[in-house]
Amino acid sequence: MPQLAVRTRSGRVESLHDGYICVSDPDRNIVYSIGSPDISCFLRSAGKPIYAVALVDSGAMEKFGLTFRDLAMFCSSHQGRAYQRRIILSILKKIGCTERDLDCGHKYPEDREVRDALIMLCKRPTPIFSNCSGKHTGFLALCKYYGYPVKGYVRPEHPVNLLMLKTMTRLLECDESRIITGTDGCSLPTYMLTIRDIAWLYARLACGHGSGHTYDDCLGIIRDAIIQYPDVFRGKGTFCTELIRHTKGRVIGKLGAEGLYCMAIPEKQLGVCIKMSDGHPWSSFAVAARVLEELEVLDADTFRKLEKWTLPHIQNDKGEDVGYIHPVFSLLEQKTGEYEPGCIYP
Repeated sequence: MPQLAVRTRSGRVESLHDGYICVSDPDRNIVYSIGSPDISCFLRSAGKPIYAVALVDSGAMEKFGLTFRDLAMFCSSHQGRAYQRRIILSILKKIGCTERDLDCGHKYPEDREVRDALIMLCKRPTPIFSNCSGKHTGFLALCKYYGYPVKGYVRPEHPVNLLMLKTMTRLLECDESRIITGTDGCSLPTYMLTIRDIAWLYARLACGHGSGHTYDDCLGIIRDAIIQYPDVFRGKGTFCTELIRHTKGRVIGKLGAEGLYCMAIPEKQLGVCIKMSDGHPWSSFAVAARVLEELEVLDADTFRKLEKWTLPHIQNDKGEDVGYIHPVFSLLEQKTGEYEPGCIYP
C-alpha cells in the first residue's frame, strides 16, 4: 500500500500514513495516480457539493428565493457557529420547515468554543448544530419543491433519495446497479465510488460551465457559490475555508470522513481525490498541500500561510512541538497506470 506521509516524534518516525491519490481531468483521463485509482470508498461529506446538483437543477432555488450563500450552506460541513446556524434557520423559514424537521441527529458542533459553551450550559445540541444540517436543509428544500413528504426523508426508499440516486447515475454516466449505497453518519444515504470517479466529479466541479457533460452549468453555479462564501462552506480557521481564501478561489477543498479529501482546481481544470487508509484527517491535509505544491498551484507564500495544515505540528500536553506530519511522496515521479489493477478498498 503506498506510503503518503509519516508522523514523527523527537526526530524519529512514530507512525506511517498510507493511502491513495488520483488526479483526473474533466474528460475522465487520469493525469496522476499513486496506488490503484480503482479502490473504492464512501463519498461521505465530500459528496455534498455533488449532491447539491439535484437542488440547483430542480428550480427550488428560484421558487424559494435561495441565494448563493444558501447554496454554499447546502454544500457545507459547517462548524456550528452562530452565523452558520442563522443561515440554516433562514433557509428553513424560506422553505416552510422548522428545525424539528431536521433528522440529522444531535451531534456536538466541531467548533471547540461552541461545543464548550453547550457543555458549560449543560445543553444537548439540537440538530441545527450538526455539521450536516446544511445538507439536510437542502434535502428538505427538494421535498418541499417536489411535494414529497418531509417525514422519513433520510430513508433510502424515500422519493428524495431515489431522486438523488438517479442524479448520481446521470452524473456518473452509469447504470444504477453500479452504485453501492451505505448509510452516512448523518443518516442520509452515501455512495461508494472509486477514487477515479470521485476525482473526475471534482474535475467537472472545477471546470463547471462548458465541460460538455450533464449538469455542467449546475456544477459551475455550485463552484461559484462555494468560492464566494468560503466561511459558510466550512468555517474560519479551517483548512477547507483558508485554502479557498488564500488561493483566491483557485482551489476548492472538501473534507470527507475517514481520511477522504477532495479538491477542485479551476485554473487547471483538475480534480483530486485523496484517501488515507487509516482515516486520519490531518495527514490528508498535508498530503493535499503537497499535491497542490507539485501541481504548481501553491506558491511559497501561500504554502507558508497554510503551514498549520501543510506541515501539521505534533504537540505534547503542554502545547510544545515534538514532531510533525511529513508528506513522503512525489506525485510527479509516478507514471500514470502504475497501480495494482482490480484492487478494491477496503
